[in-house]
Amino acid sequence: MKLFYKFFFAFCLTSFVAVGLMLLLITINLSTSFNDFVNEAEHKKIADLKSRITAYYQENDNWNELKGNEPLWKSMLGPKAKAGSNKSQSKDDIEADDSLSALSHLLQTQQRLSLYDVDKKVVIGKPLITDNSYSEIIELNGQTIGWISLIPSELAKGSPGSQFLAQQYKSYYVIALIVIVLSFFTAWLFSRHLVAPISSLIEGTYTLIKGDYRIRIEKKTNDELALLSDNVNVLADTLDKNQHSRFKWMSDVTHELKTPLTVLRGQLIGVQDGIFVADEQRVQLFIDQIDSMSHIVNDLYQLSITDVGGLTYKKESLNPIQILLQVADSFTAQFSQKELRVDCSQVAQLMADKKCIVLADKDRIRQLFVNLFENCCRYTDALGQIQISVQIIAKQVHIQIQDSAPGVPVNVQDKLFERFYRVEPSRNRDYGGSGLGLALCKQIVDAHQGTITTSESSLGGLSIHITLPEHRSYT
Repeated sequence: MKLFYKFFFAFCLTSFVAVGLMLLLITINLSTSFNDFVNEAEHKKIADLKSRITAYYQENDNWNELKGNEPLWKSMLGPKAKAGSNKSQSKDDIEADDSLSALSHLLQTQQRLSLYDVDKKVVIGKPLITDNSYSEIIELNGQTIGWISLIPSELAKGSPGSQFLAQQYKSYYVIALIVIVLSFFTAWLFSRHLVAPISSLIEGTYTLIKGDYRIRIEKKTNDELALLSDNVNVLADTLDKNQHSRFKWMSDVTHELKTPLTVLRGQLIGVQDGIFVADEQRVQLFIDQIDSMSHIVNDLYQLSITDVGGLTYKKESLNPIQILLQVADSFTAQFSQKELRVDCSQVAQLMADKKCIVLADKDRIRQLFVNLFENCCRYTDALGQIQISVQIIAKQVHIQIQDSAPGVPVNVQDKLFERFYRVEPSRNRDYGGSGLGLALCKQIVDAHQGTITTSESSLGGLSIHITLPEHRSYT
């Protein structure tokens, strides 16, 4: 839209400047000329009035009769006042005098004139001579006999001259506004017609920049801009697919890198605090966790060279119970820190049961249990408990992991396996989760042709139920 606005505003600015400059020059010229005309007329009126006042004073030798006498004052200002005037006045002078009086009457000059005596005390008009902006001395035979003062028309509030100028200004402003509006409307239509296809492309690409790759640009022409629109649509489709794939595997794998680091750090802190001894078994556990991280990094490399994200699985015959107990043992420090009691007494007896053999990827199964125990440890209240049970039913291995409060409402349990979903307020990001753990668990279980579901736990928390098919060679 920038091109549109540049063109639009350039046209409008030109019109605005031209109209504004013309309006400014007209108003300045009108104001100056009119005020000069009025001031000249008023000064002539003052000169004429001074001769009349001087004649009046010469005849009366004081201002007593005129003091506060409005009718007499008006008669002196009027066109018929001839006191002190020359009787041999020509016809043209009389007409000029009448015109000047008429203009003074129109401008209400009398209301802005004041007369003061020699001591500047008011005879008629404003109480103080300082209330007026212009004053002249009245002299008779070289001696000051008074003062005549005037408030100029342009300084008088509500004077007919000011009202006349205001009305003219208003008319000019209305005309200028109409011209500007018409110019804006013409510029809008012209600019829109020229840049409509470009604006559509600009808006579409701006939407892409914001990360919304679902945008598709409608073609409005059959020229090169149409071809550009097609190319932008292809680009948007490609970005949308790439973004979906990138979010899918980058989020999952990056999240999983934290898990072995957490376990390894917990074990090292335990050794540092004297809880564990750095014996061969413990060191091997450290190595296992480092290997786990190495596997995740390898997965990241494999995913980076594929078009669609997905973990690789190297399946073999194994007993998931053995891995389950190993993972539970690696979380001993975390369980102890929150004083969680773990009950897996009924699980160890199945380690030698051949019916409990499944075809699975050892590392992925370990990831599955690590995620589940991490959730149990993170979201179970202190002094709670975790119960693990395993059953073999209908050629399937059923693994159930239950924890104590807090629980999860039944109406949102189906959403727990959605990516980034968190239950508020008890199971949220404040506990350190990213909302991907259970989503990864479901991905792993689905890859092993199993199922994973949730339900309410008899302990007051959440129950995770996993089923894995038996390895058929042992049935």
